[in-house]
Amino acid sequence: MPGLNHDIDATFMDSLPLAVRDAALELIRFSSLDEMLDYKINGPSDFLQNKFELTGKQWFEVLNAVIITKISYFDIQVHFPNRYIDKLIEIAAFTANKSSTDPVGLYRSMLTDHPKFAEWIKNAIKVKQQNIQIAVSKKTN
Repeated sequence: MPGLNHDIDATFMDSLPLAVRDAALELIRFSSLDEMLDYKINGPSDFLQNKFELTGKQWFEVLNAVIITKISYFDIQVHFPNRYIDKLIEIAAFTANKSSTDPVGLYRSMLTDHPKFAEWIKNAIKVKQQNIQIAVSKKTN
């Protein structure tokens, strides 16, 4: 559903009811991850609430979908800082309403319904391990 020029997991947004998709598209196109998190915690801006007449439950559903979709925009590669990977995993777990930020558990929970996002998590775990190996090899040399 969002822009096709990104390699993202659109399954979260695709599962939204048609009545709320315009709001989701507005957020994914024009809001940063930081803004989305602020809306999730403090509620959408007055502008968004006036533009899209959604219930609190609908906003909750939309924000969860767009936040986790926005996370899938991040192309995690070697040297992407592990602390940022950890924060993205933490945000994904928060958005998916998981009590633990364990990336392996999050991976398993996404595997069936969101396999592309599960692969994103798997790659993030792999990159973290590679970053650690690089750091250790630099210390021993």
